[in-house]
Amino acid sequence: MESTILLNASENTHFIEEEEKSRFIRNILEVLGVDANGQLSEYWEPNGILTVEGKIKLRSLLSSHDIQIIDNLGGEMKIYIKSEGHDKLIAEWKKCHYKLKKDPAQVDPNKRLYLEMTTSFWSFFDEE
Repeated sequence: MESTILLNASENTHFIEEEEKSRFIRNILEVLGVDANGQLSEYWEPNGILTVEGKIKLRSLLSSHDIQIIDNLGGEMKIYIKSEGHDKLIAEWKKCHYKLKKDPAQVDPNKRLYLEMTTSFWSFFDEE
């Protein structure tokens, strides 16, 4: 599945990527029923980013549910769950792509340039 997000050319793209990735993780965990006690909300800041303390607590929670999140430095992420003794890939976030675009209709020259951020992700639940 893909989605497109329009951003100001001066936007902090790393921050936006982390927000979107965090939202993706949280949605997957909610579908898996990991948030049965409503404890996930205390791990995230109001802006949707996982806090450092939240990441530590989340890691413990994931371990108790046999869920592993592999987040590499290239911007990709995979979520696995242990099933029948094997790690099964249940969700994947691919590296975001950006296109610099120009809107000549904008009067303000500072608003003419913008970024088109394309996110690509997949989950086992999308197929059902």
